[in-house]
Amino acid sequence: MPTVAPLDLEGHCVAAVFLDDVPHFALADGAIHRLDNGQKTVQPNDGLLAAFHDAANDRLITGGEDGKVFAVKAGGEVSELASAGKKWITSVAAGPQGAIAYASGKTAFVRFADGKIKEFTHPRSVEGLAFSPKGMRFAVARYNGATLHFPAAEGKPVELE
Repeated sequence: MPTVAPLDLEGHCVAAVFLDDVPHFALADGAIHRLDNGQKTVQPNDGLLAAFHDAANDRLITGGEDGKVFAVKAGGEVSELASAGKKWITSVAAGPQGAIAYASGKTAFVRFADGKIKEFTHPRSVEGLAFSPKGMRFAVARYNGATLHFPAAEGKPVELE
C-alpha cells in the first residue's frame, strides 16, 4: 500500500520530476531533493533559475546563478555539462542525440553530445528553448518573437515576429 509522507521544502520549488520513478524536487537555492528510501539532497547549482526534465536520458538538466549547467541522474550523480562564466543561466532544454541548450541574456548555446558548443546571439533576451523531437531543429523564444535554428548545419535562421 502506498504511503503519503510530508516533505517540508524550505524554499521555492522550481521543478518537480520523476527520474527512474523517484520523485525529485529542484529548489531555487540550487538544492535537488529526492525521495529514495528517505530524503536525499544534492546541490549542483548555487542558485537555480531553470530546470528541464530530459526524459530520453532520465536526467534533470539545471542552470543557475552560478553560470553552470548540470545533469542530475536518479541516483544523485551530478555532472557539469557547460559553463558560461559568471553569467546567469536562465533557460535550459534537452534535445536529440544527447544535445542540450542553455541561455544567458541574449545568447543561446547548443552543446552537442561530443562537447562542441555553438552560440546563437539574438536581438532580445532569450526566454525559452526547445528542440524538435525529430532531428536537430532548435527554437528560441525571445522578447518580441522567436527564432528557429538548425544548429548542426550552417544557414540563416527563420525569424518569427
